[in-house]
Parts: sequence; C-alpha cells; structure tokens
Amino acid sequence: PLAAAPVEVPAEIKPQALADAARSGDPAAFFEIGSVYTEGRGVAADLAKAAQWYQRAADAGLTPAEYRLASLYEKGSGVPRDAVKARALYEQAATKGNASAMHNLAVLLASGSAVTPPDFTAAAKWFEKAAELGVRDSQFNLAILYARGNGVPQNLEASYKWFAVAAKEGDADAGAKSEEVAKTLSA
Repeated sequence: PLAAAPVEVPAEIKPQALADAARSGDPAAFFEIGSVYTEGRGVAADLAKAAQWYQRAADAGLTPAEYRLASLYEKGSGVPRDAVKARALYEQAATKGNASAMHNLAVLLASGSAVTPPDFTAAAKWFEKAAELGVRDSQFNLAILYARGNGVPQNLEASYKWFAVAAKEGDADAGAKSEEVAKTLSA
C-alpha cells in the first residue's frame, strides 16, 4: 500500500507537538488546528482555514469535526452556505451520538427549506434523542411539537413533561409554558 503524503502544517501553528501530530495524520490534531483558526489562538482567526482543517478531521470520521463543519456550512462561515452539506454532516455526527448535532439537525428538519418541506416526524425523533441527552432547547422544541401534534401525536402530558424538564434546566419560557399546559390537564 502507498503511504499517505505528509500533511503540510503552517509554521504559525504552535506548539510543535500539535504541528508534528498533524503532519503525521492525526485527526484530533487536524480538529485542534481547526479550533485554533476558529478562535484565533496565536493566529489570525480564519474560518476558511478552520473549515479546511475540520474537513480533514471529518474525512477521518472525527465526530466533533463533522459537527463544527456542519455549523460552518449552515451559516456560510468560511465556506459557501450549503444547507444540504450541513444537514448531511449534522446527520453523520448525530448518528454517532453528538447531542448538539442531533438538535441542529432537528431544527433544520423542522424548518424545511426552499426545496424541502418541514419534516416534523424526523425532527421529533432527533429532538427527542437530544432532549434525552439533556439539550434544553431540544426539550423545549419537543414540548412544542407535542403540544401542537407536529410529527408526533398531540400529547399534552408529554408536552407538559418536556416543558417542565426544560424549566428545571433553567429555561424561563419553558416554566411559563408548562404552567399554561398544566391548566389544560386534568388532575
């Protein structure tokens, strides 16, 4: 088999151990260099360069890189805006258990786009997975879907439960919503 070509690492990347790890093809080092460029740690912040390094890490299957790259494509930060790529990358990361990717994928599914209608059933599935992993915004959104019967059968008890869980996690709006739903429930 052919050996992979060594990775060129800009001289500005420090410490040397990080640069050496990236040169040897370490996906975690690729991700860290992406973070360095995202945050501007010791280098000028550059989201286009960050995206290149996240892409290398994502190509190697690194879940956090898939999530970060998806976010860049969703927002068009450092790369052209591309909802299709964002969705595919979020789905890869979500399938591997990344709770934030689950939430963002669910938001994309619930929102739909100019070419695809909202898919509340798929959104509810991902909101529920993220909600169970403690993502407060997913808990809130899942409660809304249960209250309206979007993608799931209307279930005010489930709506109340998820609003109450989100409220317990500190979401003030969820507290008010859970009280509204509670008024419609029997003892």
